[in-house]
This record gives sequence, structure tokens and C-alpha cells, in this order.
Amino acid sequence: MVTPARVRELLELHGTCEPQDQSEWTGNIPLPDAIATFYRDVGPVNITIEGYGNPTFIPRLSQLWERQAGYRWNGFSGETIDSWDNEWIVVADEGADPYIYCTGRILFAQHGAGVWKPDEIYPDLNTMAACLATLGAIVLKGGKDLTNEECYIRPQYRAEAVSRLAEIVGDKHLAEAIVVTAGWG
Repeated sequence: MVTPARVRELLELHGTCEPQDQSEWTGNIPLPDAIATFYRDVGPVNITIEGYGNPTFIPRLSQLWERQAGYRWNGFSGETIDSWDNEWIVVADEGADPYIYCTGRILFAQHGAGVWKPDEIYPDLNTMAACLATLGAIVLKGGKDLTNEECYIRPQYRAEAVSRLAEIVGDKHLAEAIVVTAGWG
């Protein structure tokens, strides 16, 4: 398991981290302990991580509840969205595709499918943040060289992503699945 200190180090390549107290939570449901611990120990402050396509955004704790709009409730009418599970909390999004906290695990879903059917992608918040930050670091490192003439990730960057993610998750097959889910082929 990746430590909070390592996650903070990786995220700080993309923005600021600072400890945030659970009293900053503005939601009308209890803040899960794992999320409170993540914000206390890692503390992302509205971090945008560049990606292959859309960037990923991890809000600060005080803004996390308002980021549930469009998932948990209709952002215009305020009406509850029936297909949203009450245990789900969006903790990050990639172009409105949510990373969802659910009883410790992190699920991922693509919007626009009609019904939310997220799949587990990460075992916990620290692993999610470390993997997203690592992919973002590779994107920044690659710059304009990241993709070939057809806009596909160059093999050397994909291989680097699998290798670095495997170090974080401890499994090359899981690292491959994360790279594929990220659209890196």
C-alpha cells in the first residue's frame, strides 16, 4: 500500500496539498472515515492532473459535496438522481467521468451511458491518487512527444506507465488494466 507521504509527493507535482480537517465537509451525509483520513494526511487542494485526453480534478474537502451535483442530484433542479447509490461519493472526475468512493474502494464510470454501472478500478483513495498523479507526470514528461502522428500514446510512455503503476499497485496485470481504463491502449 502506498503511504500518504508518497501520495502527497506525487500529487504535489500537479498542485498543492495541505491537511484538511473533517469539519470542512459540507455534505448532508456522514463523511466516511477513509475520506476524512485522506484529506487529513494527503490533502489535495483542487488539483488538476493533466491526462491523455481530459484532465482529472481532485477537489479540496470543502468543495467535495458540491461536486456531487450531476451525479447524486440534478445540478439544475436539485432533484435526487434515483440511479445514484447513496453510498457513492465522487472524489475526483476526469471530464465528468467520476471516480467514486464506495466502502473504501474506488469505482470508475463513464457518464452518458444512461445508468451508472461503475467498475472497481482502485482498492483505495491513496492508490487512486498515486496512480493518477503518476500518469499525469508521464503526460507532462512526454509533452508533445507523448503521442505519435495518429495521436496514440507512444510505446515507451505506455511501458513506463505500466512499470511505474505496477510498483504502486504491486501487480503488473492491474497496472495494465489501469492503463487501458485511462485510454492508453
